[in-house]
Parts: sequence; C-alpha cells; structure tokens
Amino acid sequence: MSLWDQMKWSLRHAKKQPLESLLVVVAVALGVGVIITVLTMLLSVGQQYRSVVQADYFRSLNVMGQAESSRREGAPLTLIGSDMERLDWSATLEEIAEFQRHLPPTMHAYVETHWMSKTPLLPDEDTSEDESLYSWYFDPNQIFIMGTLPEFFAFNGDTLQRGNLFIAEDVLSSNHVIVLPNVLAEDLFGEDDPLGQVVPLITFDEGEAVDYTVIGVLDSPQGEAEDVSFGVESRTAYAPITVSPYGGGEQSFMNITVGVDVDVDLALALEQASSEARLIWGDQVSVTSSMAEFKESQSQMQRYTLLIGLLASVGLVIAVINILNLMLARVLKRTKSIGLSMALGSSRKMVFRQFLLESIIPGLVGSLLGIVLSFGLGVVMDKALGAFFVTSSLGMRVLLGVAMGLVVSLLFGVYPAYLGSRTNPVDALRTD
Repeated sequence: MSLWDQMKWSLRHAKKQPLESLLVVVAVALGVGVIITVLTMLLSVGQQYRSVVQADYFRSLNVMGQAESSRREGAPLTLIGSDMERLDWSATLEEIAEFQRHLPPTMHAYVETHWMSKTPLLPDEDTSEDESLYSWYFDPNQIFIMGTLPEFFAFNGDTLQRGNLFIAEDVLSSNHVIVLPNVLAEDLFGEDDPLGQVVPLITFDEGEAVDYTVIGVLDSPQGEAEDVSFGVESRTAYAPITVSPYGGGEQSFMNITVGVDVDVDLALALEQASSEARLIWGDQVSVTSSMAEFKESQSQMQRYTLLIGLLASVGLVIAVINILNLMLARVLKRTKSIGLSMALGSSRKMVFRQFLLESIIPGLVGSLLGIVLSFGLGVVMDKALGAFFVTSSLGMRVLLGVAMGLVVSLLFGVYPAYLGSRTNPVDALRTD
C-alpha cells in the first residue's frame, strides 16, 4: 500500500468523524497561531535593537532638570507645587560649553531650537506637484530653521558638499550665517553658487527681513531619514542658536542632548555624562538614555508577550491531551478492523503509519490555519501592546507553523498509533 493510498485512507476516516476532526483542527490552529505570533514578536525585538542602535535618537542622552524628568515620568504628589518649582533647572550656553570641554571627543553636547521663516526667494504659491506631508502643513515660501551648536554636526555626521559649517565663534558673535541642504539651495538659487549668497528671512508676519549669509551646503538626506521626516529634512536650514528669535544668546535651556558616537558603550557614556553634569549643576539634573528607556519598554512588552505565550502553550498542551484521548478512543473503537487488516497481511509498521498519518494530517491543516491566524493576531497585539513591529517574514512563519504542527501531531499521534500497531489480530477478531 503506497503512502498516497494511506493518506487517502486516513482522510476517509477523518471525514467519517467530521466534528472530532474539526475540533482537532481548531484547537491546533488557535494554539499554533498564538505561539507563532509570540515567537515572531520576540524575534522582532532583536531585529529592532540591531536597527535602532545605529539611529541618532537612540545614541543620545538627555540632560534635564529633576523637575522636568519627574514630569515626563509622571511626578508623584509630593513633588507638586513649590517642590517642583524648587527643582526647576536650566543651563546657559557658557555652562554647556564647559560641560562639553569635560566630555570625551566621542560625546557631543548640543541644544537646539526651531522656528519657521518665510523668504521672498521662494514663490508664495505652490507651483510644484509636491504631495509630501511637509507641503500640507507649511506655506510654499516657508523654510524650517534649526538653531543649534557646532557639536550637532559632529554627532549627526552630515556630509558637507561645499563651503563650511558655522563654528563656536559664530555662535558667540551671533553671526547671521546659515547652512543649507542641497535641495533647498537649488530651490533658492537654482544653478547659481549659493556660497556667499544672502537669504532674507521673515520670522514673524509683521517683522522685517533679516539677511543670512550662506556659508555651507550639505548633501541632502536620503533613504529612511527622508521618508521618516516626510521631506522636512530637505527644507531645514541650520543657523547658530544665538540668532534664534526666541531669546538668542540670552536664552537658557531646559534640555541638553549628548550625542554618542556609534562605537561607544552607551552605559559607560551615560555614567560619564551623569558624573560631569553633577559636577557642574549638582543634584538638580537627571541624565537619561533613550536606548535604556527603549530597552525598558521592550522588556515590559516581552513580559506581557511571554505571559500570553505561556497561557497559549498551556492551552495547547490541554488540547493535545484531549486530542490524545480522542485518538485513543478511535483506536479502541476500530480494534476489530485493525485485527482484520493485520490478518489479511498488513504489517505492524503499516498500521502504525496509517494511524500516525491520521493524526498528522489534521495537525498540519491546523498549523497552516494557525499561520494565517497569526497575521491577524500580530496586528491585534501590535495595536494593543505597542512598541512591537512584527517583521518576521512569511517563510519564518511557515517554518515555525509546520514545525509546531508536526511536533503537536507527533505528541498526540505516536502513542495511539503504537497501541494500534501492537494489536493482536487473534484477540481483536474475538471482540464484538
């Protein structure tokens, strides 16, 4: 009897008991679907970590006052009111410069502020077919200005196409100089050399234009950075923070960013930054790591996911036990037919294979349905828990599903098949 004939034999017996077979398929599908979802989410955590560890945001530390840190984390009642005001903190540019001098060259302390400005060098009406999110929120003649410090460029790793970046002297002297991305330089000046050109910027609707001299042009961002920022990066110009219309050089800052180079250990960098910050500002400041916060949130999500996976595993084990009892009942019910088959020449190996196929087929069908179900469960759990991005490929899901289907089928199929193959044909034929 060929393997195909044995499969058809197993399918015929499964059709004779459709309700039992359906219950087997549903139980396996539910258990396998949930476990695949949990496993793919756990695998995605490692993929996320390897991808985000290179991102600027996750390689940055945040220096802020204890009050601001408490507000972000949800301040306890004991810090509300006068206690919170007592803990308010801000840093001047001189203190930030001193802080930077005590940091190693692989760490870059900077602050930033942002404002919108209009320029007559761009048309008032949109003549392009730009449908980016940027074009929906801002006027065609507006550009986004980031006021910052030279250390921002050292950390951000922008490629200078031509000219120069502004330096510390430009910041101290409040020089009205500006660095443009290549795309914005072309929009403003076309094919003309932008270096030395003047960009008149009107920050407030009623204000007068302030002239900024172009000293450098950056290569425009490409790939993921451009996609994530919806095109804003290509319309962002950079200027010394002291020319900001919101305080300029007299401004104090409640948040300092410390960018850490890629090859530096973040935990060690956090310890160094915390030590140096406390030497300058005492216990008023708190230094936090974006990566540490990300890992903590991921750990919390992992705990929830593992709990769900554990419950699903317990449910699958219970289902396997029930299915095992069902298969044992099938073997006992067909004892006489097994004895007759063996009396007519069927070997014990053939009987064992027939019953094993009868359990494997619904197990595999259930696992395939579980693979399909895992996609829907992944979307539901992603929205419910957040912080997860289920990136496992279809091949990984199929591999996990088929492997689990085979394991489950063997768990509830091997023992009944073994009992069936050990049937004594003489004793079986004597039974009623």
